[in-house]
Amino acid sequence: MNFGLFFLNFQLKGMTSEAVLDNMIDTIALVDKDEYHFKTAFVNEHHFSKNGIVGAPMTAASFLLGLTERLHIGSLNQVITTHHPVRIAEEASLLDQMSDGRFILGLSDCVSDFEMDFFKRQRDSQQQQFEACYEILNDGITTNYCYANNDFYNFPKISINPHCISKENLKQYILATSMGVVEWAAKKGLPLTYRWSDTLAEKENYYQRYLTVAAENNVDITHVDHQFPLLVNINPDRDIAKQEMRDYIRGYIAEAYPNTDQEEKIEELIKQHAVGTEDEYYESSKEALEKTGSKNVLLSFESMKNKAAVIDLINMVNEKIKKNL
Repeated sequence: MNFGLFFLNFQLKGMTSEAVLDNMIDTIALVDKDEYHFKTAFVNEHHFSKNGIVGAPMTAASFLLGLTERLHIGSLNQVITTHHPVRIAEEASLLDQMSDGRFILGLSDCVSDFEMDFFKRQRDSQQQQFEACYEILNDGITTNYCYANNDFYNFPKISINPHCISKENLKQYILATSMGVVEWAAKKGLPLTYRWSDTLAEKENYYQRYLTVAAENNVDITHVDHQFPLLVNINPDRDIAKQEMRDYIRGYIAEAYPNTDQEEKIEELIKQHAVGTEDEYYESSKEALEKTGSKNVLLSFESMKNKAAVIDLINMVNEKIKKNL
């Protein structure tokens, strides 16, 4: 089991954007030391609201790669359906070169109808656009060249500069945004990053379908390492932990799930993430990892208001990782 961090960068009422981003920077700088056993850090992409203030995760990753020496850092969900695939291939190749192979490319389909409309993409062919974008950018990364002649893009063969030094070894993850995307990823043997806001039942359903499709297509998934994002708020007072988590995710849930019972959704997520006292979260978290075939755990401590407590918790987790190495 490998451990890393992920950052949603929600800007709650009363917070400045500088404080939100400094929190991410300070946390990553803390664990980028030899005595820490976190291996990765990922930045979330979100647009047009304060429920995630980083619209360009690869730009943020470039800053963080320059800040660090040890961690592998990447995009949690670089959306490719609403971005030009050549630009993503160029940026990924550049970051791969400049970080000496420490960049990780996490990719996603779009999950917002508003963003599809805003960026002038057709909803009725979204899956096809996603797949077309991936083929173009993956060709650019793995062969240094790409071209397109399809319903969405048409351009001659071009060179991606600088060339990606990692090529086939550049680590890629696909955000599990729909069953169609999961089935497509399974056919390619690409590992998933589960969405933190999906229920455990939804994640488990995706995993079981992934296994079935991979088997049907004779895809060897022995070394596929899915990622499980886990929100963490541990406090001696479980009521404080739960309330801080409610306050942190409520705005996003209202935005992303307007037609659901939002309070019910929040309480369900609290039960499925590591929220409460120190002795409450282990069994539920272990069960979630087993049900989703996850080999990587990504932790977010962003809901915790006491930053000294965050450092103490990171140190505690680090000691537990060290003991199990």
